[in-house]
Amino acid sequence: MAFALVLLLVLGWMVWRPQSRDAPARAGDRQPGAKGQGPGENPGTVVAGENPIEHVVFIIKENRTFNNYFATYGHGAVGSTTGKTLSCSTSSHSCSPGPDYDLTKAQDIAPHDITHGFSSGLYSIDGGKMDGFNIIGLGSDMTGYTYFDRDALPNYWTYADRFVLADHFFTSMYGPTFPEHLYTVAAQGYGIVDNKSTTDHPGSYCDDPTEYVPHFPMDKLSEAQLNSIMKTEDHMTEDYPNQLFKISAYWEQTRTCVPIRSLPDQLQKAGIDWKYYANKDQWMNALQAIRHDRNTPEIWSKVQDPENFISDVNAGKLPEVSWLIPPEPYNEHPGDSDPTSSSYSPISVCAGENWTVNQINAVMDSDAWASTAIVVVWDDFGGFYDPVKPPHYDVMGLGPRTPALIISPYTRAGDNPDGGSVDHTTYEFSSVLKFMEDLHGLKPLTERDAQADPLSGAFDFSQPPRLDPLVLPLRRDCPYGTDPSDLGG
Repeated sequence: MAFALVLLLVLGWMVWRPQSRDAPARAGDRQPGAKGQGPGENPGTVVAGENPIEHVVFIIKENRTFNNYFATYGHGAVGSTTGKTLSCSTSSHSCSPGPDYDLTKAQDIAPHDITHGFSSGLYSIDGGKMDGFNIIGLGSDMTGYTYFDRDALPNYWTYADRFVLADHFFTSMYGPTFPEHLYTVAAQGYGIVDNKSTTDHPGSYCDDPTEYVPHFPMDKLSEAQLNSIMKTEDHMTEDYPNQLFKISAYWEQTRTCVPIRSLPDQLQKAGIDWKYYANKDQWMNALQAIRHDRNTPEIWSKVQDPENFISDVNAGKLPEVSWLIPPEPYNEHPGDSDPTSSSYSPISVCAGENWTVNQINAVMDSDAWASTAIVVVWDDFGGFYDPVKPPHYDVMGLGPRTPALIISPYTRAGDNPDGGSVDHTTYEFSSVLKFMEDLHGLKPLTERDAQADPLSGAFDFSQPPRLDPLVLPLRRDCPYGTDPSDLGG
């Protein structure tokens, strides 16, 4: 009984959840003329000072796997409508393969959130077997075994038809939201393995001194310890669930105000125009959790409401580098669909797709379109099934695949319905940072972005750009979010 209680407490604490082994590299000043992979080696190579891309927009949404959104897209994209399962016993400390499970059609408004923390990502991946998605949430939740089709996501699929759908773009870590978003600006998560636990105080992250999270103290862990953690992560369902306790023994508590460098730091230092469009005190506002960025006025002034993005585009002021984090109603995070609940807060995928389309339409309607690259990803796996094994780079991940759309006049042509292509290159969030760094001749921040592929399979700069915009209509069948005035436009 005592063991079961401890297990429930640990698994419950892990509902949201890890920095990588990547020791931060010393990030230097801008290096004019620095090359990416070298000119002429790949038509998608980014070369600083010799590239037509003048604007990069990094849109980061919430909690979906590639398979959840594009399982049946086809055209070479890897997906499945059948999922593997596990059967595990805490009494025998063992797991065995369960029956295959037929995925069902996803609902626009999910019944509820699904556990998607660090441990959940590890159990789901199960050392690469990709069969443990049913044992997260104490083994009672199958709502992650779902998928959308073209009828449910017509505009996202239309972008895939025309531009690039990357089907091997992985989340940077096993989950959850907070540290994943750190990777999108810093190519590391400071070893953090959970979301903040304090939500009853004003402010957030660096503005709330009561907030602590568990993390791997990377500067204290030896190579042997890191290797031991890696080995344990590869065998999570052996001696079930004791492997989790072996890993968590390495964690220490740390403030949610971390002393790491970010790409915005480097952009600011190099005189490159940038903005981070995100609401303050939102779970996803990573720069609010980076000590230097939050406490440096000239940097924090670049952290602005996402509603300002379209205003800046329309005014001809699209920054050279933008992060765009949607407001809560439009981030596509699985939400509560019970209208009788006192905390009813439905999050519609349809409305979220409309919001994304509205932002992209603004860019395509502007003069900036001819020189822009847009990357749309989702921040973690959200508990949803995915069949593709991620690489195991370090103790933090990689995690399951995210949907990834790469949109630009310079994306690589292929045999998708409107001339787009499916890109099988392995990417993670650090790949987008590497693309930005190579574009502007900046040194990498960590081992992660140093080794990352800079989206080289998504572009072809040797061919004339396809400049005709793809301005899409907003859907009118959403539960809400069909009025452009509600979507920041």
